[in-house]
Amino acid sequence: MNNEISLKRQVAELEILHGITLSATTAHSVDQLISEATSLLTSVFPLNNYGIYLADEEQEHLIMHESYQGLATKKKHDRIISSSDGILGYVFQSGKLYNCKDVSQDDYYICFDLNTKSELAVPIHLHEKIIGVINAESGKLNFFSSDDEKLITSFANTLSTAIEKIQLFESTQHQAQEISLLYDIALATSSILDSEKLIATVYEKIKKLLPLDTFVIVKNIKQNNEYVVVSAIENDQKLPDWEGAHFPLNKGGLIGWVIQNQKPLLVRDIEKETPPCAPIHGDNPARSWLGVPLFIHEKIIGAISVQSFKPDVFDENHLHLIESLGSQIAISMENARLLEQTQRQLERLSALHDIDLVINSSLDLRVTLNILLDQVVEKLNVDAAAVLLLNQQSQLLNYAAGRGFRTRMIESYRLRLGEGISGQATMERHLVQALNLFEADENMAYLPLLQEEGFLSFYSVPLIAKGQVKGVLDIFNRSLLTPDQDWIYFLETLAGQAAIAIDNTTLLEDLQRSNIELTLAYDTTLEGWTRALDLRDQETEGHTQRVVEMTVRMAQLLGTPDKDLIHVRRGALLHDIGKMGIPDSILLKPGPLTTDEWVIMRKHPIFAYNLLSPIAHLKASLDIPYCHHEWWDGSGYPRQLKGEEIPLSARVFTVVDVWDALTSDRPYRKAWNAKKALDYIESQKGKQFDPQIVDLFMKLIKNELFKKL
Repeated sequence: MNNEISLKRQVAELEILHGITLSATTAHSVDQLISEATSLLTSVFPLNNYGIYLADEEQEHLIMHESYQGLATKKKHDRIISSSDGILGYVFQSGKLYNCKDVSQDDYYICFDLNTKSELAVPIHLHEKIIGVINAESGKLNFFSSDDEKLITSFANTLSTAIEKIQLFESTQHQAQEISLLYDIALATSSILDSEKLIATVYEKIKKLLPLDTFVIVKNIKQNNEYVVVSAIENDQKLPDWEGAHFPLNKGGLIGWVIQNQKPLLVRDIEKETPPCAPIHGDNPARSWLGVPLFIHEKIIGAISVQSFKPDVFDENHLHLIESLGSQIAISMENARLLEQTQRQLERLSALHDIDLVINSSLDLRVTLNILLDQVVEKLNVDAAAVLLLNQQSQLLNYAAGRGFRTRMIESYRLRLGEGISGQATMERHLVQALNLFEADENMAYLPLLQEEGFLSFYSVPLIAKGQVKGVLDIFNRSLLTPDQDWIYFLETLAGQAAIAIDNTTLLEDLQRSNIELTLAYDTTLEGWTRALDLRDQETEGHTQRVVEMTVRMAQLLGTPDKDLIHVRRGALLHDIGKMGIPDSILLKPGPLTTDEWVIMRKHPIFAYNLLSPIAHLKASLDIPYCHHEWWDGSGYPRQLKGEEIPLSARVFTVVDVWDALTSDRPYRKAWNAKKALDYIESQKGKQFDPQIVDLFMKLIKNELFKKL
């Protein structure tokens, strides 16, 4: 009967864990996911009340989710509590679960339900952050068992993973909407020459993503040091009294401040914050305000603002969105003669966006440079382009990537700093150009290449990131170029993108190299500790390396993830590190130990824990040094752990350790033969050793899979 109940319980547990995983794929929002997660708890627990509290953005309060079950009335002080109060606050602040056996005896407990006798609260971790707490209350004393704790913890972890997936999905959707909006506005405004229709189109697009109440566009009149309101819309209605109104910049409210300071402004709550100046408003004062300046060729031509009557409506994402739209709107406000220039600018922005995506998604510098050069040749309408990287040791510019060349001559070029146009651009840290190569100096670097390829125009722009020259971007054309300022600006922007890509890759390579060196240093140090212990404890000489190899192989066969094998290896290496705390008189004693000496000897796992636990890098490797003397039946030391309370890696190591000890010569006895050692291990199955580990070990030995014994 008990087995049947246990089986039903296990099935129910699996069903709710599966259910929350399934909900992650079907739920359209975090709210829906949490509602479904809350309902799943009823299949396992007969609870008094239960549900989920989520932290607010500032993590100052825990807010009861609407799906919380079991409370007849949800009072405000129950729905919103301080993130440091009560059992829930303790769990949120500590990041640890809390099982209150009797709420009447617990100082942390805050009463929400008079029928509650016991309470279990478990934190919801998302990466390094606590985002909420699962709370369950029962009308029975001491209701929640250790199995319940494990289940709710697993439930919380699964829920956290599901929340992360949905948040990622929502973020991706939001980004897609932003990109779509940018594209839609660019597409819609590219063919609209009427400013009124243009503004109406922009407004319709923006209000789909921003919860705005008021939308304003103003034009800067520099000579008069004032601005004029071009359009003002509130709740889809034009404000005729505002349109056409003129305001001095120094008395023009927040939008005047944006124009004067030529930078964006976000005010989440005008009443709670201190904005840089008093806002101008009509009958309905704004509470949340966002404004960005509009520029044309670094010349400010106006500003755009969105406002809401509610506080805390706009955030940094909205600011970023409006900033992204600002240049589009500014260009579209110009007259018809700028239409062609605007379309060209949109294409170039699209190219920069593509390059940004490559920089953020590719770790291969060659791939990034090739895509960047494709964009350079296409968008600048030139015949060829190349990137030369600066070798910091030799101070030479070396070819890295190229597009559009008919020969491979450029691949062999090595230029000194100051040599030719490229070297000059690098030394002087600005763009250098040769518009007509018919007039080039005969001693000019690149001259054979230029003549062979038939190039007539040549530009070189330095690649500078964080103040350091990374190389040069060279542009070639087989006809004379007469570029405008926009062309030059775009070339320099592309050079900036290339420099960022080079710098990011260099930083990543340096970081990877440092991580490898640090890991090797850690492992070398650990092996040094092991060798030092082997030298001290001569009867275990060579023992460590053998048991490390066998333990890792066993762990692999048991399905231990590759990322965890390094911790198994380090734990096996350090399994007897605690013996450093054992006096030589005991550790090296040739005869049997006394009872008092055994008490000291059996402390070496504790010494190992005290030595290693403060080292963050080795915390995940503690299981073997701390638990390899625990026995399956609970009679081991130092904590008398029993069965699966003993970590898996320690259970594996225990068998391997005993096998190696028995089959190795010791000062007080000769090595046992394999049969005798295997018989002993078999006899200890279920006592000292995990039966399943023993069975696997026996199978491996008998099949001669371990070839070095």
